[in-house]
This record gives sequence, C-alpha cells and structure tokens, in this order.
Amino acid sequence: MDDIPSLSNRPVGSRFVTSDEVESAKARREEQWKAAYARLGQEPPPLQQEDSYDGRSLAEKLAANKIAKQEEWEEKTKLANQFRALEEDEIMFLDSIREKQESEERERQQRDGEEVKSFKECGCSSTHPGFKSTPKQRSFFEGTTTAT
Repeated sequence: MDDIPSLSNRPVGSRFVTSDEVESAKARREEQWKAAYARLGQEPPPLQQEDSYDGRSLAEKLAANKIAKQEEWEEKTKLANQFRALEEDEIMFLDSIREKQESEERERQQRDGEEVKSFKECGCSSTHPGFKSTPKQRSFFEGTTTAT
C-alpha cells in the first residue's frame, strides 16, 4: 500500500508523474500484452497511434470539417453536372448517321441476297468439273426439299 501515493503523508509534488515514468509504464504494459498474446499463440493487433495534439479551437475544427464536406459535395455534383441533354442539331446529326448506317446495311443485305439468288439460278457449282453433289445439295440449289 506504500506504492500508492497518498495525499496525507507525502508532499503535493509527489503526486505528479514525469513523462519518463509514463513512457516506462506504457512500455511495460505493451510488453505484458505481447506476452499475453504470445501465450495464446496469436499475433498482437497493431498499435493505435495516439491522436496528436491539435491546438485549434472547436470552432476552427468545425469550420474546417464544414469546408471539407462542402468540397466533397461539390466534387460529387460536378460529375452529375457534366452530362447534359442533347440539343436539336446534335439529335438530327446522330439520327442521320444512324439512318445512313441502316441504309448501308439494307443495301449490303440486298446485294448478298442477289448474289445468292444468281448463284442458285446459275447452278455453277453443279456444272463445275469434279463437283459431286448430294441430293440434299441439289435440292438446296434447286429450291426444293427432300426428305432425309
């Protein structure tokens, strides 16, 4: 019980603790925790850094937080404001490009259909020397179907 400072039997100065005593107590406590985790076979969690002293007043801290939140909000809304509706001339331009692509696709399909039709009408593949067609192939070129 003598280890605990008392108000009654010691001078006032003995109640104050030096920073060296605080650091040694922290180191001793840290070693005890490490030893306890070692007995459990676990890795001790990482030590949390103590908050550094911030000499600003509460009003200054709150103002800084408010400014940070305002900047974050502005950053979020900046992305939302980047996108706008298309104007009439932009819509007409995009429609003309789409129509042009559709007409090119129709023309390509029409050409392909004509080529297949002319190939079927010609019967070139069946008249080529060395070509032996099956009844299924002949029916395809002739436009009829056969049962298989």
